[in-house]
Amino acid sequence: MDISLIAVDMDGTLLNDHSEVSTENLAAIRRLSQRGIITVPVTGRTYHEIPEAVRRENCIKYFVFSNGSGIYEKENGILYSSVMPRETAVGIYKLLCSYETYIEIYSGGYPWAIGSKMTETCFEYYKINPRFRKVIAHSRKRAENFESMLDNETLKPELFDAFFRNMDERSDCLEKLAAQFPDEQVVSSMGNNLEIMNKGTNKGTGLKRLCHILSIDTEKTLALGDSKNDIHMFKAAGCAYAVSNACDELKAIATGVACSNNENIIEYAEKNII
Repeated sequence: MDISLIAVDMDGTLLNDHSEVSTENLAAIRRLSQRGIITVPVTGRTYHEIPEAVRRENCIKYFVFSNGSGIYEKENGILYSSVMPRETAVGIYKLLCSYETYIEIYSGGYPWAIGSKMTETCFEYYKINPRFRKVIAHSRKRAENFESMLDNETLKPELFDAFFRNMDERSDCLEKLAAQFPDEQVVSSMGNNLEIMNKGTNKGTGLKRLCHILSIDTEKTLALGDSKNDIHMFKAAGCAYAVSNACDELKAIATGVACSNNENIIEYAEKNII
């Protein structure tokens, strides 16, 4: 298979269930680099919450972060950023606040959360997946008041990530977002969250933008992922493999199904796909 670039999701794909990248995956990334094949993390995380072991790996030079809202290059910093208009960001925040939600705002490659809600009690109350709680607790910048930060543009949102305690409220909010903010796009990577970005911003458009920057044909890309927010990336790539722990929606459009996220997906791709 003629592959020039591997676009790999992070949580549930490149990272194991402990949110760690294996030495086997890193070794495979280095071997592939020697063959001229670059590996690019394509993640819903902000750049600065990507594990240090991934960010410091010399053979990983490019990152597509915040679901395609940003592209980062090690040598030159942020190459691309999709920021919401202030009025839109304020309106979305007010809508999310009308429900029982835990809200995060991604801005400038960093994740922000309200400090008073950064507790295990709140994580449990808003039903945040236990395996992500430690990551959230250690990676978020703490804010006291989002409303004032949005009003004075201290925050320039690339993405809103909202966790809902009540799934009926999530469904209602999804309908209102579509009606009130038609220029925004909504995806989900977990059962009870919504991730809101500018329309035309997703992992697929992020992959296409990076390929344009690097003069790589998207037909020569391999996508690896596990969740619904990887669907656009799968559709943009030349071929796409879902990990065995992926959601059914992703498996349905995949070229094939690979190993699980605990079984070294890059090493698997090196040996069995490329």
